[in-house]
Amino acid sequence: MISFADVISGLFLVTFPITMAIGYTFRSRVKTLGIGNYLQYVVAALVFTMALWAGNIVASNYVLRIILYSVVYAVLSIIMSLVFTMPISLLINTKRLRIINMDGNPSINIKLPLILLIILVIGWLLGYYIRFRTMMNVINYLIASELFVLILVIGLDIGSSISMSLLTQGYLGIVIAATSLLGSSVSGLILHYLVGIPLAASLGVSMGMGWYSLAGPLLSVRFGPAVGTLAFLANFLREQLTYLLIPLIVIAGFKDVSLVSIGGATSMDDTLPIYRLYMGEIGGFIAFINGFVITMILPELLPYVITIK
Repeated sequence: MISFADVISGLFLVTFPITMAIGYTFRSRVKTLGIGNYLQYVVAALVFTMALWAGNIVASNYVLRIILYSVVYAVLSIIMSLVFTMPISLLINTKRLRIINMDGNPSINIKLPLILLIILVIGWLLGYYIRFRTMMNVINYLIASELFVLILVIGLDIGSSISMSLLTQGYLGIVIAATSLLGSSVSGLILHYLVGIPLAASLGVSMGMGWYSLAGPLLSVRFGPAVGTLAFLANFLREQLTYLLIPLIVIAGFKDVSLVSIGGATSMDDTLPIYRLYMGEIGGFIAFINGFVITMILPELLPYVITIK
């Protein structure tokens, strides 16, 4: 019998490339409509519904454990991404990179992560104290519907932004994306044995690459609200730690291209200004390509990873 989680994973694997192709074909129309601007609202609704579900099911004594595990996953995924990426600067001459103008990127809503965290807490408290037991089936279908809308918006938005020149010019960003994903997967493998979380779930949490609005809901559907909340918080922390670590590390004198791996998927948008500010135009360009590549492949890769037996 096909499970609800399998259906959601199939939606990502099949629907995402289709919507991305549509976004690319009608990219001028999609940009005119500003489809990507609606993503934050879809994410906010999805996070609230996920938190409401979690509050109904997750016992209060698990909350502190989830928070502790999320810190461990965030820190180790960053460390392992760095470890796997650092040798690249020794092998590739970064001065050969072309510098392009990145000023056309949309402005970043720096308040959104805090807003989503507040929504997560409110939803969890509401679900915990009110207990919508009779509405659980409705909540499940609501999450599925919101995930489907998320697929459509992300696919159209990314498809409308695709430029082959980005991929051909940004080979270093592509290499960093691959090695940082590999490093994060190794951290998930390590923590699978240390904390006893199922392998597929552990890999899913660690390979969220800072994309908490994707990893959290997707893992909630597959493994339940406890793991979904862990995935959300761990990847939320990875993004927030990027804001803190990049300035501190660069000021300390270590200005290496491998630092791009810390931001994961967020290095193309939320944390891109940090890379531009502290690593210059070349660092910002590499960061953009790294995040762009991860953002393109993660909606396909993550649903596959979390189905590993």
